[in-house]
Amino acid sequence: MFEKIQVVRTLPRLRNIGTRLGGVLVFGALISISALIVATGPSASPETRAEKEWPVSYREAIPALMTPNLQVYGKLETVQTANLRAPVAGTVSAIHFKEGDWVERGELLMSLDDAELRLNVRAAESSLLQADANRATVVSNYELARELTQHHEAQASLAASKLERFVSLHNQRMIADAQLDEIRQEANERAMTLARHIATLREFPHQIAYAEALVAEARTRLERTQLELSYAMMAAPFSGRVLAIEVAVGDRVGSGASMLRLADYEGLQIRAAIPAQIAHRLRQSLNEGESVFAEARLGGVRYGFELAGLSGDIKPGLGGIDAFFNVEADAVLALGTVLQLSLSLPAEPDVISVPMHALYDNGRIYRISNSRLEALSVERVGEYQDEHGNYQLLVRSAQLNRGDRIMVSQLPTAVTGMLVSPVDALAGVLDLAPATELAVQWSSH
Repeated sequence: MFEKIQVVRTLPRLRNIGTRLGGVLVFGALISISALIVATGPSASPETRAEKEWPVSYREAIPALMTPNLQVYGKLETVQTANLRAPVAGTVSAIHFKEGDWVERGELLMSLDDAELRLNVRAAESSLLQADANRATVVSNYELARELTQHHEAQASLAASKLERFVSLHNQRMIADAQLDEIRQEANERAMTLARHIATLREFPHQIAYAEALVAEARTRLERTQLELSYAMMAAPFSGRVLAIEVAVGDRVGSGASMLRLADYEGLQIRAAIPAQIAHRLRQSLNEGESVFAEARLGGVRYGFELAGLSGDIKPGLGGIDAFFNVEADAVLALGTVLQLSLSLPAEPDVISVPMHALYDNGRIYRISNSRLEALSVERVGEYQDEHGNYQLLVRSAQLNRGDRIMVSQLPTAVTGMLVSPVDALAGVLDLAPATELAVQWSSH
């Protein structure tokens, strides 16, 4: 019984050993077959990858004296805006323009009812007539007094002579004391009359001066009322555009009331922020008497502006200096218009022009030497617009020589040492196939 049980336990172990031995034999057969396939398969040499050659265009460097341009934005403004106020009290009788209208210097803007003002003028005219009459009377009295002077002097002289005779007769006891006293009293009265006349005569110049002052005062009052009458017709102090009208016909306004705002188009200017370094160069040009001009296009029309001056400080938060350009009075331009200005800067020596996309990181270009790219650091001097209207960059570098080939293609993967196939940019565009291959290569990166 015990032997049967031991035989039953041994059979499963033998089965496991057989299964494992079969798996090993199958795995060995697979390895043998794989080795046979590799040994009897075709042989191939490893593929070598050729360096790609990038088709690019170039331009020969020709350093020269060129006038750079600077592109800035400026805002049209005016040096002054008049807030016209009522110079006298009155009632608005007419408004001859509306908001937004263009007016010329001297044109009538508003009218006030002038009936009361005309009455004031008439009253002042009457006062002047009275003052003139008074002065004429004083002058006439003065002339009369001067004519009577010799008569008063003659009477005083006769009275004095008569007194002397009566004194002599009194001394001879030919007349009584009473008679002498009467003659002496008469002589004294004549002397006092002459003295009063002379004193009055001396006062006449003062009376005439006072009368002339009254005439001047009356004339001034008349001129003031006439001036106030002229204020009833409010005229434009300069050519410009009406910005706002703050009254209506029939309104009663007091002296100093705001009535109309007018922009001075005779004092137009463009304010543009210029980099401080460029502003320094422009200030030097102005100090040397050189003119600086800028151009702009608006509505298909080309406008030219001359630099009038520069501000004396840098505005906080702007990092630039305001430049002011003169603008001729123009009824088309509107205040607040933003213009893109092309500013002509002083000429710069030894600069070359390249397309804008030929400059990398705002300070690097690539020179082509032996079909390899070489990075060069350059100074960006300004911008330049060629005869076709294309914008170019003006750069300068001490490492550039005349005749050097400068890459002008836009190649985002450009690095020093890259192999390129250069084509003269002036000889024409690249062939379609290389251009297509180049586009594929760029897209793959």
